[in-house]
Amino acid sequence: MLNARSVKLNYERRGSGEPLLLIHGTGSHWRVWEPVLDTLAVRHDVIAVDLPGLGGSEPAPDGTPPTAAGFARLISTFLREELGIESAHVAGNSMGGWTALEMAKLGHARSLTALCPAGLWRTRTPRLLHRLL
Repeated sequence: MLNARSVKLNYERRGSGEPLLLIHGTGSHWRVWEPVLDTLAVRHDVIAVDLPGLGGSEPAPDGTPPTAAGFARLISTFLREELGIESAHVAGNSMGGWTALEMAKLGHARSLTALCPAGLWRTRTPRLLHRLL
């Protein structure tokens, strides 16, 4: 299992209530959620995280694939070990949406909202995406 302490994930946390994790897409950062953070924080403990290697987060540790599944395992471990959260409502956009879907597969999502998720192609990951990751 990954050790969340081996990588520092940058995040913004606001509000109280049931935890709601927000995951941005490739090439972005947690601030993309800024327009909705305060509104969501009225009813939720909102955690907007930077994906590994983006925003203020360190790159993923060696052995962690730079894929949605790899990010999902890393973020799930981070939530549990650093923030004491076993599961959260999860929303994500693009790569963040795909990562959210992978977190649901792991059983770490109370509910899921995937906005224009990447992935879901029929055969394999397109070559262009391999170069971007």
